[in-house]
Amino acid sequence: MPTKPNNTPGFWVLFATITAASMAFVASSSLNVALPAIQVELGARGADLIWIPNAYVMVQASLIVVTGSMGDHHGRNRVCLVGILLFGLASVICGFATTTNVIIAGRLAQGVGSSMIVPNSLALVSAHFSRKGQGWAIGLWSGFTVLMAGMAPFFAGVVTDLGMWRLVFLIHIPLGILAAIVLLRYVPESYNRNAPRRMSLVGALLIIIGLGGITFGFIESSTFGFGSPVIIVAVIGGAGAVALFLRDEREGKHGILPLWLFKSRTFSSANAISFVFHGVIQPALLYLPLNLIQVQGYSATFTGLSIIPLILVATLGSTLVGPLLDRRGPRLPMALGLVIVAIGFYFFGNVGVTAGESDYLSSFFVPVVIFGFGFGLSFAPLTLAAMASAPENNAGIASGVNHTTTRVGQVLVVGVLGGLAITWFGQLLMNDAYIRSLPTEAQAHLAADAGDLAQTSIPDWLTTEEQERVHQAIRESFAAIFGILMRIGTAACLLSAVIAIFTIDDRELKLKRGRDILDDSDMLPDELRKPKADDPRRKRPPEFPGDSQ
Repeated sequence: MPTKPNNTPGFWVLFATITAASMAFVASSSLNVALPAIQVELGARGADLIWIPNAYVMVQASLIVVTGSMGDHHGRNRVCLVGILLFGLASVICGFATTTNVIIAGRLAQGVGSSMIVPNSLALVSAHFSRKGQGWAIGLWSGFTVLMAGMAPFFAGVVTDLGMWRLVFLIHIPLGILAAIVLLRYVPESYNRNAPRRMSLVGALLIIIGLGGITFGFIESSTFGFGSPVIIVAVIGGAGAVALFLRDEREGKHGILPLWLFKSRTFSSANAISFVFHGVIQPALLYLPLNLIQVQGYSATFTGLSIIPLILVATLGSTLVGPLLDRRGPRLPMALGLVIVAIGFYFFGNVGVTAGESDYLSSFFVPVVIFGFGFGLSFAPLTLAAMASAPENNAGIASGVNHTTTRVGQVLVVGVLGGLAITWFGQLLMNDAYIRSLPTEAQAHLAADAGDLAQTSIPDWLTTEEQERVHQAIRESFAAIFGILMRIGTAACLLSAVIAIFTIDDRELKLKRGRDILDDSDMLPDELRKPKADDPRRKRPPEFPGDSQ
């Protein structure tokens, strides 16, 4: 058989990891467009609209440190394949669900699968592309996963308008089959040869219970309230489990999370910025489709179309910034992207209630484009800073930590802001001058149903004119809450840009990514430093695009 060209393995690594990771990202983005239809058909309440997407994110946040470390220990390819299989089975459960509870159960299982896929797909990229080519590869991985995730809302909008929202879940299956075939046939296995042979089961349970308790507490805070014993026990118990895990891990008892990684200021800062950045991004992605459909009157199809410009410019930003990361480092592109996202948030917050689809170009189009381009410029630098500041052997756990901070940020911010949004919406609605002029019975009805946000039911005994006025008050209240959330996003992104300027060290990343210099890094314990050139344990890795750059 003819010898394959050197770039063939690199192509297949990118193809497989992008396709696999796209399953997880598509599962988040496409669902937002279908939520209104699910709410109507299955009778989901406002709290369910937060729980359905957050059940998935909660499990990711709970498991992703463990599954990322599992990839380093037992093989990133192997763990990724198991995740693909589990994710596919869970998608079938969601696709044929007849109740909200079944969908939530399926989303929990999808979260387990995605926790195996996402960190290990990115770790495979990091392991097979080194030096300057790593920025290029991560830029492509970021850009194309964003593209896949972004095109999903259009598909979701079309099938939802056709009454087939269940296909939003079933589309993951062909993606999983493609990724699994390529991983099995073309992608070589990689793992950390220096990792302990076994991971501690006690340590794994501690970090899972800890992160799970914290995220559960913040998700359900919008339902029970922060003063509820359930929430207090979940959050305090979760924090205690995490503290116990970190105490034991500092002594090396669990072999899951090498805490010396956090000695790197760049690694720590990149993860802190990811926590804030993705935390404020998630409410925008959750509430924007609800705003467009339930307040602005867009169809689900048009909503999907309206978001496509965001995805196209985000993909463009990620792919363009990749080569720049190899030459200049992530600090300035990251800060610039965060500032642009802040500008997009600001414009979103000033839109208000429009006349509908005919006003799209003069209202939502500009903030969509600005927001998307800034997101694209920020995403790849944040990912590279977190990955390249850790040794290649620890790619899985570095990816796991980065995605954990991302997911925990999403859960906590959506939980807190989601609960506040429901509270603020009810207050704004009931303080509206027209609503206060209605009979007490009508006010009580609206107050009791305000938890459904823009889907708040209107008393059917009111006259047609009164119902229209109430509907307008509901729309204006939701638009006002959306504006507040967007201004919070503006402030958070500007603060993150300042932190990036003063804490992300491009020189540190250049040293980390130099293979010959890695042996002398004071960040690594002696037993984890790479073998010398004359050590028989040292094997020359295969060549991939970017290795010679």
